Amino acid sequence: MLSMSITLRFVLSLLAAGLLAACASVPPRETAAAAKAPPGGLSGTAGEAGPGLSASRASRDIQLPAIVAIRRYDDVFRENGADVPVTVEYAWDYSRGVGIERVYARGGALRSQRDLPNQTMNFTDTEMELAFALAREDQRLSRVLAEPGLNFYAGFAYLDARDADCSRGSRCVHVIVSGGADGERAVAHAIVDLMQRKVVHPFYGTDNPAPVSQIHP
Repeated sequence: MLSMSITLRFVLSLLAAGLLAACASVPPRETAAAAKAPPGGLSGTAGEAGPGLSASRASRDIQLPAIVAIRRYDDVFRENGADVPVTVEYAWDYSRGVGIERVYARGGALRSQRDLPNQTMNFTDTEMELAFALAREDQRLSRVLAEPGLNFYAGFAYLDARDADCSRGSRCVHVIVSGGADGERAVAHAIVDLMQRKVVHPFYGTDNPAPVSQIHP
C-alpha cells in the first residue's frame, strides 16, 4: 500500500476534525463566491473539502470588500414579551482586522453591532481563492506551484500571539498543496495573511519539503 506523506496525513487529520474548509485542483470549476449568496443562505465554509474552488485566478482579479459577510441566518429574539424576527450576520471587517456580529431587523435596518476580537471566523470561497492566488504568485513558491494537476487546500485559520504577522488583527490561513494521484506527495505548506495580501510564511512546518520558516520551526 502506498504510504501517505506527512502533508496528506495532516490534511486528512484536519478533515477529520472538521477544520479544513475546502480544496481545489488545477484547473477546477469556477463557482460563485459565498459572500455573494442571498440573505438567509449565506454561510462560511462547511468545514469539509470538496470540488468547486478555483486555484487558477489571479490575485489582482480578486478584490474583497471592506466587510466580508461570512454567515447569515434568521432568528427570533424575545423582547418585552414579544417575538421579534431578526437576521444575524457574522462578518470580517478588513478595514479594522476584526470579526463582527451584526443584528438586523427583518426589514433590513441595523439593530446592533459588536466586535468579536478573539474569533478568527471561517473563510468564504473568495477569500480562499485569494489565498491560493497569493501563494501561487509568491516568488518563493511560484515555480513549484506552477506544476499542473496540484491539489490546493485552505480554510484552516492560523492565529498566534507570538507571531508578528499572524497575531490579533491578522487573517492568516493555511495553504497546503499536494501532488500525485492521491495527494500523497507534499509540495508546499504556506501561511497567507489576507489582511496584508501576502504570504507571510512560505515554508511553514516540518511537513514542508522546502526550508522551514525561521519564525515557527
